[in-house]
Parts: sequence; C-alpha cells; structure tokens
Amino acid sequence: MTQRLTQMPKPDAGQYKSKRKLLFVPTFYTAPNPPEELAQLLRTYWSEVREQISNLERSLGQVKHIYHESVFSDDDTGMQIVSTINPHGSSFIETLCRSTARLEAVEDRNALEEGTDWQRCIASGLVSEKVRKLVFEGYDEALKKRYEHISKTIDETLIESEVGALFIVEHHQVTFPKDVQVFYVAPRSLDAVRRWIETQIRTSMEQAQAVEKPPIEEAPAAAEQEETTE
Repeated sequence: MTQRLTQMPKPDAGQYKSKRKLLFVPTFYTAPNPPEELAQLLRTYWSEVREQISNLERSLGQVKHIYHESVFSDDDTGMQIVSTINPHGSSFIETLCRSTARLEAVEDRNALEEGTDWQRCIASGLVSEKVRKLVFEGYDEALKKRYEHISKTIDETLIESEVGALFIVEHHQVTFPKDVQVFYVAPRSLDAVRRWIETQIRTSMEQAQAVEKPPIEEAPAAAEQEETTE
C-alpha cells in the first residue's frame, strides 16, 4: 500500500522498524533548458523533496538504496544518466549516494533501449494502421519488461529493515513486493509542477489541432447581394 506523506501522521519508528521501506518520489522529464517558470517550480519541488526525505530518515532510518528510472549502471555512468535526465534533482541524489546510499542498476538496458527505439518510431508519425499497431505493441512489451525488472531489482537488493528511494515518473506500472511499505513523497509544490506541465501539453495540442483544421471559406457577401438584385 502506498501512503501519501501529506495525508498521513508522522511515521512511528517502531511500527516500521523490521519492514522494508521504499520512498516513491515522482520525477519530471523536461527539455535541457526549460522555461524559467518551470525551472523555478522544479527547484522548489526538489528542495521540498530533500526536506521531506530528511525528515523521514529520522523516523524510518537512512536511505540505503537509490533506484532511479533509466539507470542501468551502478557506477559513474549511472550518476551521469541521473544528471542528464534529472538535472534539478541530481545534486540531492548524488549527496545521498556520497553519504549512506548506493545507486542501483535498476533497469534492464536492452528493454530500456528497445523502448526508446519504439518511442522514436511513434514520434516520427505512423500512417499505416498495421505498422501503428505493431509499434505500440512493441512499446508496451518493452515497457512491461522494464517495470518487471525494476520490481525484481528492488526485491533482490532491499533487505529487511532497510530504506530505499525510487525516483520514477508518477504514472508508472511497477508492482511493489507485498512486504515493502511504500511512502509516496508528495511535497506541496507537486501539484503546481503537474498543472504547469499539463497546461503546456493542452496548449500544444490545441495549437496543433488549429493548424491541422482547414479554414472555413465564406462566400463573399457583396457577390451574393449582386446576384439577389439581378
């Protein structure tokens, strides 16, 4: 069961002492140089994430494992991936790894790269219904493999009484082991970031639809009047 931190009392250390604990932190992927408004929202978001996790560590114990989406290597390459795809949260994650936590290779590299290739196909635009179906089926299968591997890695590396932190997009499909207590880290600024991104997506879709929709041609009013007079 996942518990949202903004809707639950402060965790009691004794209650969770022997259990495996996992902090789920939603991540957001943006362009390398996002608009300043979004950049400020993300800076606030990650500052609040840092504060909430620090408070949780006092009750649950220090974070021992970092699981970050798209990371298939547990060495410097893994941290470089984090810095690239999550620049606003990477400094905090790196601090955790320099302290008590270990960055885990949580992804199956082959499934990750396969999914990325399918995404490129989808983004290129697909005309044929047959090809579209094939591509989406391939993408869904790769995504399923990824999430299964993430779940398996968490189960194999997070031992009794330990605390881990999973950084992944909010609408993921990872199935957590039943004996792992999951805490949903949701700072106050989470909704603001969500709203900003959703508004931009909606605006872009509306603009795209406006371009695709041909203008309605109206008959010249003057010409109609002349024909009526005759």
